Amino acid sequence: KSTMGLSQNQIKLFAAAAMALDHIGMELLPQWTILRIIGRLAFPVFSYCICEGSRRTHHPWRYLLRLFGMGLLCVAGYYAYTRTIYGNILITFSLSLCVLYAFQYLQTCWAQNKIAVRLAGVGVMLGCMGGIWIICDWIVIDYGFYGVMLPLFAELPACIWEKYSGAGDKRDWIRLCGFSVGLLVLSLQIGGIQIFSLLAIPFLVAYNGTRGEKNLKQFFYWFYPVHLLLIGLVSMCI
Repeated sequence: KSTMGLSQNQIKLFAAAAMALDHIGMELLPQWTILRIIGRLAFPVFSYCICEGSRRTHHPWRYLLRLFGMGLLCVAGYYAYTRTIYGNILITFSLSLCVLYAFQYLQTCWAQNKIAVRLAGVGVMLGCMGGIWIICDWIVIDYGFYGVMLPLFAELPACIWEKYSGAGDKRDWIRLCGFSVGLLVLSLQIGGIQIFSLLAIPFLVAYNGTRGEKNLKQFFYWFYPVHLLLIGLVSMCI
């Protein structure tokens, strides 16, 4: 990895700022469409970082439970405020992690030359995707089923490239190309200003694969619920 370009901390700070502007535009300044457009850049960056985190974490289930726990906290807060259940972006990313872990399990099973083991891997993968489809149909999940599957668009082509080309040097570029295709599909499926989410791709191209000097993990976990709480309080005051 190169020291040139942007670290993961830097692109996530950019995405956090874009997310804050998006929610300010949604709750406080709905007439300022530019804020919602800027906000479209947040989801792709965080989604790509979820893809990175699923491969690099040393504690995958702890990672998932921490993310899901924060998501449930926000679900409870939103329900207390609106009396409706809404699957926020942390729930979306938790489901994305489930898909990525199921795909990793499928890869492990497929590496064994046993039909029963391979079928078990396929069954887990299809079961996970089917379960998520039902969840997205049952309750509102931020960005829907295609949003949950977006990180898989990055991992699947990278896996195929490495397996059949025998070269891993271009894997990151293949991953980014697949992610870009998935982001385009998601943008066309949602429509409207979501197409501006494609402007996040240059920031991902500039990502140098490093985390950054500081460990900002806790900051990013708490940023989502805290900034929503602050915006909600301001909205109630005015």
